[in-house]
Amino acid sequence: MKILIVTLTYIEKSIIDEIINNLSGYGLEVDILLDSRKYLPISAFDWERLQYNAEKVLSFLKSTYDFSYDSIIFIADSDGYINGYNFIFGLTIDNFAIVFLNRLREEFYNRKPNLELFMERVVKEVTHEVGHTLGLGHCNTIGCVMNFSNTVEDVDKKQTKFCKNCTYKVENLSKYLRQK
Repeated sequence: MKILIVTLTYIEKSIIDEIINNLSGYGLEVDILLDSRKYLPISAFDWERLQYNAEKVLSFLKSTYDFSYDSIIFIADSDGYINGYNFIFGLTIDNFAIVFLNRLREEFYNRKPNLELFMERVVKEVTHEVGHTLGLGHCNTIGCVMNFSNTVEDVDKKQTKFCKNCTYKVENLSKYLRQK
């Protein structure tokens, strides 16, 4: 199963490496397309909210990218929302997803920067959105990376890994797609 990670803003290499390490453990093949700033559409930016409308961003990106990947995950060091929510950490539509990093940083909450905690949160949210692109819904198993996160504290309660049931689903899907 092939996954493409596309950075829409500058993302530190150590964070990308952590994402790859986490996803590779499930038999997923991960490719990276770094620093594609030109693809974060200004037309999706809401100047009143100072946030990107995630649905508009993904709609634009889906029309821009035509690669042969099972999942394409975009990462932006920005703030995103969808109608009805003040903010979101990520959004998946079909096999495309976007993860917004702004609210995963301690600095956003006027706290001392913590790179290790930030990296862990990014890995969790990227893994979560990859799960959605592979057909997983939200999981009720305590600690599963597929738990819904309404706050950054909810993100912190999750592990970076899928629970046993979600792992089984991802690994079986990966095996099935490799046999095709």
